[in-house]
Amino acid sequence: MSATDAGDVPRPSRSYGLKALLWLALAAGAIFSVAAQEAPDASAEETAAFAAFLSEMRVAAVNRGIRNETLDAVLPGISLHRRAVQADRAQAEFVETYETYLTRRLTPQRIAQGRALLAEHGEMIRRVAAEYDVQPRFVVAIIGLESNYGTYPINEPLFDVVATLAFDGRRGAQFRAQFLAGLEIVDKGLATAEQMKSSWAGALGVPQFTPTNVLEIAVDHDKNGRIDLWSVGPDVIASVARYLKRWDWRDDQTWGREVALPPGGEERLAAPMADGMTPPNLCRNYQSLGAFRGLEDWQALGVRRADGGDLPTRNLPAALIVGDVGDDRGWLVYRNFCSLMRYNPAFRYALSVGLLADAVAGENHVAAPSPTP
Repeated sequence: MSATDAGDVPRPSRSYGLKALLWLALAAGAIFSVAAQEAPDASAEETAAFAAFLSEMRVAAVNRGIRNETLDAVLPGISLHRRAVQADRAQAEFVETYETYLTRRLTPQRIAQGRALLAEHGEMIRRVAAEYDVQPRFVVAIIGLESNYGTYPINEPLFDVVATLAFDGRRGAQFRAQFLAGLEIVDKGLATAEQMKSSWAGALGVPQFTPTNVLEIAVDHDKNGRIDLWSVGPDVIASVARYLKRWDWRDDQTWGREVALPPGGEERLAAPMADGMTPPNLCRNYQSLGAFRGLEDWQALGVRRADGGDLPTRNLPAALIVGDVGDDRGWLVYRNFCSLMRYNPAFRYALSVGLLADAVAGENHVAAPSPTP
């Protein structure tokens, strides 16, 4: 997701030298009380360093135009959130196969819940999504994956999370920007500090927007002066649809389709992006997608629909993604796939959105062709 300019954010001062060692111990699974016994003054020094950090952030917030009234209400309640640091460090180490990733996310229950959501709120979802020229099934799929349609407990205090991750320093500039954006949201009255509940990574509400996304993209669709991202309603639907539209979503196309590969195609068809046709502009940022070719070219190379039929005659540029080594699974993906990757840049994530969207719309999420070419 996008981020605002962090140029007005202060760098950590030299007084924070001890925190790196403290967080290293936490990341290794050490119990903080044990570390404190080995270094009796560590906890007190860490607390003092965090307070100094918040003082610096207050200066940055004032320089940004945030009112002292807002800062007086929010800053005193902020405390270190050690679990956020542990989770942040752990996520990079965990990699799932395509099969495991997709199976865990494309469950019968999640598909049924998405269909039920469309059945209950279909008129509102279709109307709001249409304002941004986005097919409703993709908005539903995104919120299904991000928060299980708003049913996941998202209860972490945002300011504790992003202040701690900014203080930690591993991605300090990124989270300092999110901290200031969160303060601006409250200062503008778009949400209360109490409403600002997030994941351990600082993502807010049903669509899991970062605070900078809220300021830049989220929509007060019902015009009540607030942006409600914590319940499935017009603000959430409009915000997700606007996010996709901002990244060049085309409602006359789908995301892609699962395909059958010819013998040896998993390796034989792989080629760098430079070897193919000119890719859609948005996709040029994702060189790992490889070569884009027209559907007629993929057809000539032996690629077929997953059910064995010919590919559509519409000659869209498409790139080939292959699954796990030896599983012979593949997907041809179109320009909208790159729009989905702006939400989350992982191939597996964008595939799961597309496949779930098709399943919610009534298509077989494993083998059937997508609703449109």
